[in-house]
Amino acid sequence: FKLMPSCHRLKCEMAPGFFLDLLILCVAVRGCIGTGSHIVLPANLKSTPYPEWAHYHWVWLSNDRANQSSMMAYAQEYLDHGVKVGAVDIDSGWSTGYNNFEFDIKKYPNASKMVDFFHSKNIRVILWATSMINTDSSNYQEAHDKEYLIRDIFGKQALFSWWHGKGGLLDYTNDAAKEWWHGQMDKALSLGIDGWKCDGTDPYILELAVPIGKKGLVTRREYSDAYYGDFFDYTREKLGEDRLIMSRPADGFGPIFLDFSPKKVMLSGWVGDDDPTFQGLENALKSYLQSAWAGYANFGSDIGGYRTGSGKLGRTKELFIRWAQLGAFSPLMENGGNKEHRPWMFDSTNQTLDIYNKFVDVHYQLIPYFLTTGSRALESNTSAILPLAKHDSFIEKLIDDFKPFTYNYLLGADILVAPIYTNGSSTVSVTFPTGNKWVYWWDHSKVYEGGSTHSFTNVPLDEYPVFFKNGTFIPLRVTDQTPVYGRSGFAGYLKWLLHSPAETNTPVQCPVREQGGAGIIAAYWWSEPNCLRVDITAHPHLHSLVEISGLKTATKAVAMQTVQGTVLNIARAFSSSELNDSSGAYQLQHSGGYYKLIINPGAHGGLGHSISVYM
Repeated sequence: FKLMPSCHRLKCEMAPGFFLDLLILCVAVRGCIGTGSHIVLPANLKSTPYPEWAHYHWVWLSNDRANQSSMMAYAQEYLDHGVKVGAVDIDSGWSTGYNNFEFDIKKYPNASKMVDFFHSKNIRVILWATSMINTDSSNYQEAHDKEYLIRDIFGKQALFSWWHGKGGLLDYTNDAAKEWWHGQMDKALSLGIDGWKCDGTDPYILELAVPIGKKGLVTRREYSDAYYGDFFDYTREKLGEDRLIMSRPADGFGPIFLDFSPKKVMLSGWVGDDDPTFQGLENALKSYLQSAWAGYANFGSDIGGYRTGSGKLGRTKELFIRWAQLGAFSPLMENGGNKEHRPWMFDSTNQTLDIYNKFVDVHYQLIPYFLTTGSRALESNTSAILPLAKHDSFIEKLIDDFKPFTYNYLLGADILVAPIYTNGSSTVSVTFPTGNKWVYWWDHSKVYEGGSTHSFTNVPLDEYPVFFKNGTFIPLRVTDQTPVYGRSGFAGYLKWLLHSPAETNTPVQCPVREQGGAGIIAAYWWSEPNCLRVDITAHPHLHSLVEISGLKTATKAVAMQTVQGTVLNIARAFSSSELNDSSGAYQLQHSGGYYKLIINPGAHGGLGHSISVYM
């Protein structure tokens, strides 16, 4: 073995008679550290239009149980059970009157202290709100006297009976009303909250034959756009672009679906209130598909269903787990509603907790993928969820309103999800999209041809039918629960997962975007018939790992090279199915006729990485 002068190539010379079928796998990381030059230039990707906490795990308590002490204890319980929490939703009833924005000190004696507590735990805080001002709220009379409310055809300010009483809708066409409303919102915004859960009172305007605002006729679409848009825009104007609102995309009333929010605010929506049954889960999936077809970017659903069910728990263990698994592979994973939603309360063995925690962890691993996919969807008025059910012709759309032929969907372009939504059944049918092979998320040795149909039976309770595209990088964030090389210490690293690299000499790129930064790009291609090249752009603080699985080899002879600065390590192993470098630079595993290679280029991501794998 001879080091070539370029400091990034390893020449392998075979002695006469050396067996030609001998596998030689050389890993060279170009790393002339100290020269001041980049190995691979930094990326120049557009900053994401929203923060990554839109994709965190959110929890909340229903309004009959929510108060300052219960909410703080609730979030802490999750943390104490090892479950990550990224945001809490303070449900309706936190104020002294609906939408007067004044905390009820009997329930929330020190709201500022509560917000500070959550922020100290890196937990974001959103407050429930609508644009409906109740007649018994402290700010109603002023709004009425100044004619800040929507009027009916006779010019009278209209009152609506809704689920929290009787009130009037703010007139967003009245500039003075908006300015006054912003002053009301400021009471809560001054605490440094992170956003709002804007509930769906906007359709009540349909009760008026001719809704009238200060500037004339107001359609339901115009009102919804103004309501959600103003909460979104004003909060960001006051507190920054890392704020957001939670609102409905499309939600169903039987087979009739209504688009609620404008698309620009759909950073982290939920598809409305569903029953805690498998039928409720299927209804949520119908809203998923309708929301996706309508072009809403990011959303999820209340894990276990929002509404009240029978028994002490209000929902079954099986339903809760299957819904949580759906949530993990949705842009928003949020859990809350009536009765019991804490995973450790569903059995005495911690099985539910362990499964729930496993899927929360997977959700966090997917954040780089969610954020990149969701940003692209938001900017193009499309969805991060791409249903596989056909929805083109009038007949197909009519069928889809009642019973789509499949609820399977693509999450972005590279992950396929097949939801389980029937009681006592762990069998699903999957027709894989053509053009690629698909790899089972939980066992990478299971690969399925595109265009084929498979029935998956007896899916274990701790697994979910999810597949990723063969030959494409899947960017994953290493968490504190996902050890690498069998040990911890890699939390926060970006792992580039690749199965069976495609045979192409054209770079296959995977961009990963970030808020407030230029992002990072990994690319691979075959630079020579026996040389797989992987380049990763320079990044000031992200460290990378590369995991390549599905490598076909017939022998066990391995040669590896890693270059870090002026350090050169060469390892050779013959007649060995596994190779581990003591420095942690790489690990080669052999199982079932395939090799998996994990490469840790080291902590020099600021210069980028160029890796060559010779076969």
